[in-house]
Amino acid sequence: MENSILSIKNLHKKYGKVHAVNDVSLDIYKGNVYGILGPNGSGKSTTLGIVLNVVNKTSGEYYWFGGKLETHDALKKVGAIIERPNFYPYMTAKENLELVCRIKGVNSEKVDEKLEIVGLIDRKNSKFKTFSLGMKQRLAIASALLNDPEILILDEPTNGLDPQGIHQVRDIIRLIASQGTTILLASHLLDEVEKVCSHVLVLRFGKILYNGKVDEMVNHNAYFELQSSNNQKLIEVLKYHPELENFEGNEEKIIAHFKTQVEASELNKFFFEKGISLNHLVKRKQSLEEQFLTLTNSIETQS
Repeated sequence: MENSILSIKNLHKKYGKVHAVNDVSLDIYKGNVYGILGPNGSGKSTTLGIVLNVVNKTSGEYYWFGGKLETHDALKKVGAIIERPNFYPYMTAKENLELVCRIKGVNSEKVDEKLEIVGLIDRKNSKFKTFSLGMKQRLAIASALLNDPEILILDEPTNGLDPQGIHQVRDIIRLIASQGTTILLASHLLDEVEKVCSHVLVLRFGKILYNGKVDEMVNHNAYFELQSSNNQKLIEVLKYHPELENFEGNEEKIIAHFKTQVEASELNKFFFEKGISLNHLVKRKQSLEEQFLTLTNSIETQS
């Protein structure tokens, strides 16, 4: 497939009895921001470790750039931060990045440009040990960008940062994405994925719960609040709606979920034709957080 950056097929990783990654598949295409979302221990970091060649897979396949390149060569086009940034404390930001350039065989002319992107150009001559945690993380992002990667991989990029640091890192991720770099980030923060990602893979205990666009995930679980002067009759009629998935309610208000996208106008017409006039009809969307809790709880009740 053209524009395929990374394709993961039926990936498994077992550590003894622990099935850390259980049949994970994911396709990453150029120009999107992908989130792997899940609580700690859900298999996010293991999945990243496998595709970055630092963890051996048990079974399954993955291909970089449509399988045209061997993993070793493909990884030269990848920028990644999967551990805490590790720079020399007594060297300046600029000196640290110049050293990374020498190791990667990259032209050091890029150093200032990357420091500009992460908002550290004013501190380029400050020693690394004087940096806050947020600044250290931003320097790590600059370092990962030095080879102008086609994809940037970030594992929990805002972990441990204060609110200001979180905000700055997220802004940088959005900026990098807007310039055309594909991004894959692992996070346990719903808020993060909702704010910066276009696509999301939700993992729990190594298994996929959801894989698709963030906005579709939120839209899919829309529901309606309904009310009429006779809720008992409303319920009787509602039961016959062909797309009804489930409902709950009382004398005050009825909440109805449908299997497919149903519009408010259609629903109003359906009830009107059955002789019911609604005095309350509101379509609501679940937040990603509610959606995530619904997904994880349904898995727990099944297991």
